[in-house]
Amino acid sequence: MSSVLQPTCTVSRWRQRRTGARPSSLVAALLALPLLLPGCDTLRSKPEDKGGLSPVLHRIQQYYPDLASGRFISLADFEAPGHDMLFRIVDRRGQATGEQPSLSILRSRNETGAGSLKAVLTSANERLLFDGQRSSQLALVRDWRKYALLLASIHAPPGGAVVEFSIESGKQVPMRWTRTLQLRPGWNLFRTDLAGVGETVDLADVRRLAWSAPELDTPLELHIDDVLLADNTRYELGESAGPGELYVFTRGRRLHVGARDRFDLAFADGVLVAWNGVNEGNLADPGGLGPWPIPLTPGWSVSDAPPIAYDDPRLFASWGPAVAARQELTEATPFRVVVSGSWRFAGADAAVTAPGGSIGNARNSDIGHAWQYTIFPFGRLLVRVTSTPPATGWGAPRVGYAIGLRGRQKFRLIGPPPASPNEPSARFVLMTRPGRQRADLLWTWGSANDFTRQRELTSAGERRLAVIVGDVAAEGVVDTAHTFRVWPADIDDAPEARAFSLDCRNPIALQPTTGSLITDAPGDLNHDGYNETEGCYELATANDVLRFTFDPGSNLRFDPVFRVHGLANRESWVYGRGRVISTRGRDGAGNLLFRLAEVVSAPTPIEVHGAKGGEER
Repeated sequence: MSSVLQPTCTVSRWRQRRTGARPSSLVAALLALPLLLPGCDTLRSKPEDKGGLSPVLHRIQQYYPDLASGRFISLADFEAPGHDMLFRIVDRRGQATGEQPSLSILRSRNETGAGSLKAVLTSANERLLFDGQRSSQLALVRDWRKYALLLASIHAPPGGAVVEFSIESGKQVPMRWTRTLQLRPGWNLFRTDLAGVGETVDLADVRRLAWSAPELDTPLELHIDDVLLADNTRYELGESAGPGELYVFTRGRRLHVGARDRFDLAFADGVLVAWNGVNEGNLADPGGLGPWPIPLTPGWSVSDAPPIAYDDPRLFASWGPAVAARQELTEATPFRVVVSGSWRFAGADAAVTAPGGSIGNARNSDIGHAWQYTIFPFGRLLVRVTSTPPATGWGAPRVGYAIGLRGRQKFRLIGPPPASPNEPSARFVLMTRPGRQRADLLWTWGSANDFTRQRELTSAGERRLAVIVGDVAAEGVVDTAHTFRVWPADIDDAPEARAFSLDCRNPIALQPTTGSLITDAPGDLNHDGYNETEGCYELATANDVLRFTFDPGSNLRFDPVFRVHGLANRESWVYGRGRVISTRGRDGAGNLLFRLAEVVSAPTPIEVHGAKGGEER
C-alpha cells in the first residue's frame, strides 16, 4: 500500500541522560503519517455479517473495502435527516458563528448515497466540530476501543486545501491528537489509524472531531460524507497460532507480526511503529522504534555536545519537499516473516556509489530510506537500512542510527564492558528494565558496519527515550545491517548481551566438505557467507547434497539459521548429529531454510539431502 506523508512538527525538549547537557529547544517527530490516497487498496476480511444491513449501510459496505468484515458503524452518513445537527461551526471562544452546517444533495459520494454535509469556514478563527451539541436526538459514539480505523470522505474545491484535523477526548482532562491534511481537489478518502490516535487520546471517551484551516484567507467550502468506524482486522498467517508460533494480521493501517505469548511488532507506512511485550502495551516511542538513519556532525557523542533532535524533519529538508511511503509483506511463513518498507523524497538526482567507489547519479525516485525487516519466532529481528541521498549529499560528514523507546517504562542502558586486548569486541545497546519477565531490547550489529560510539537522550519529563549509535562515513548510499532481540525477556545484563553480540559479530567461517559456501548473496554486506541482513548462513548443495560441521568455536551460538540453495521447492531432508532437524521452512524463492533450535556449544555435523530427479516438495 502507499500513501503520501506530510511532515508535522511537535515541540519538546531533549537532554542527554546523566551528563547534564543543555536541553534543546526543538525536536520534531520525524514524519507524521496522516492518511492519504483515495481508493487505496486494502486487504479484505471474510464477511461475518450475512445480512441485516439497511440498504444505506449495504451500499456503504460495498464501496469501502475496509468494511468487508461487517464490523463497522456509521457515525454520520447524511442519508437521513438530523445527521447535520451533529456538526456545528464555532469561533475560538466556542461560540456558534453565522452559517451552520447543513445537508446537501448537490455533492456526495454517489456510490454510497445522495447526501453529504456542507460546511463553510469563513476565517482561520473558525472550527467545524462533530460533537453532537446541536442535536437533541443523536449523539457522537464515544467509545471507539473496538475499532481500528476512522474513515471520512472530504470534498475540497478546485485548488485543494490544507486542513488541520483533530480528535479530542476527555472532559476534565482534555487530550488532542492533531494532523495536517492536504486535500486535493474533489473527493479525498482519509483512513486514520486509531492505534496511533490512542497513543495520545482516550479512545474510551472521544468527545469531538474538529476541522479548521489555520491559514485561511478566503471562505472554504467543504463537503463531508461517510464518517465511519471499522474493525478491518484480517489474518494473513497464524490465526490459530500456539505459544511461540508466528502470526501476521492487518488492523487499521498497521501490519502486525508477532509470536504468540512472546512479542508483537506493528508496522505502518514502511517502518516499525510499535513493539508490544506480553500484556505490556507499546514499549516503543509513539513515533516509532527505528532504527532511524540520521546525519551527524563531528563531536556528536561527547558528553557536552548539544542534544540531537534525531527525529527532526529538517535533517532531511534538502532531500526533497515530500515523502511517499510504501510497505509490503514480502514473505510470511511459520518459519519467518519479511516486511519491506521505504520512504521516498521528491528531490533532484540521487547520489549512488559505483563499484569502484565513484559517485554517480540515479533516478530521483530512489532518494530516501528503505527498511527490510526479517522476523523469526524466537525473538530475533534483522533490519537492513539502505539510504540513498540526493546528489548534494547528506548535509553532514557522518551517519548514525537511533532507536526510540518510552522513557517511563524504566529502561536502563547497559553498554559493552571494555574488552581485553586478546578478546573479541562486543558492540551492543541493551535496554533492560527491573523485574523478571519484563521485555528487554538488545541491539547489536555486525563488523561490516561497526558503530563504536553511542549516546542516550531523554525528553523533558523523561517521556521519550532515544539511543543513538554511530558512525559511518556519509558517502553516497549508506547500507547497514542491525540485529535486535525482543525475546527472550531475560537478557538482563552485560554477560548475556555480550554473548548474543559476539555470536552476531563473529559468524563461523563454514567449510563444507560437500557443497559450497555462498559469499555473494544479496544482503551479505561483507561477503563472508553469513547474511547479516537476513540472519542466516548461505550454502549450496553439490549433486543435491550438502555436508559441513557447525563448530561454534569459543562463542555460544543462538538458534543458528541456514539457507540452502539448489533445492528450491524440492523435497529435502536435514540431519544434525544424525537426527532429523524439523525446524525447516522455505524463503520466498523456495530455497530451503532450517534452524538449530537450541544454544549450540559443541561441534555439530550437518547433512542435507535433496530428492533426486527434481521432485517437488
